[in-house]
Amino acid sequence: MPGVLTVRDEGVARRYVFEQQAVVGRDLDCDIPLASRSVSRRHALVEKTPNGWVVRDLGSANGTSVDGARVREAPLVTGAAVRFGEVDAVFEIESRETTSAERLISSLSIAPVRKARPVAVFLVTTVGVILLAAATIWARYCDRAPAKASAASRAPTLIGS
Repeated sequence: MPGVLTVRDEGVARRYVFEQQAVVGRDLDCDIPLASRSVSRRHALVEKTPNGWVVRDLGSANGTSVDGARVREAPLVTGAAVRFGEVDAVFEIESRETTSAERLISSLSIAPVRKARPVAVFLVTTVGVILLAAATIWARYCDRAPAKASAASRAPTLIGS
């Protein structure tokens, strides 16, 4: 049965469901990314073992606590209060089995915005620079192009009669 971690970070509660394991940390590549500076880049690992769910601290600076006690590794049960640095969470074991359709949908989930933001900024900046360069080249080309003669100026001129 899947594990569920409900995390309250920056005043927002987020629910994360995972089948086997989840890495918790400040790094954007973590399965459960947290923004708090009290959380290490790779803070802890929550994983399913043959004996049940456990949380393992990954050498974090501010530690991991379960039900108020600081731990390096501890078993997790439904309702366990987990703390990563200064971020509170509640662990649960989802009681119902997920369907294959739900597993498919969760595997197709969109990356969190924080993961996509640097890529979007890079792309928008690059496209902006390219458009600015193209507009500059076009403006210089238009300034150098010879003026087209009007129909009146192309009429033959009679010189002396």
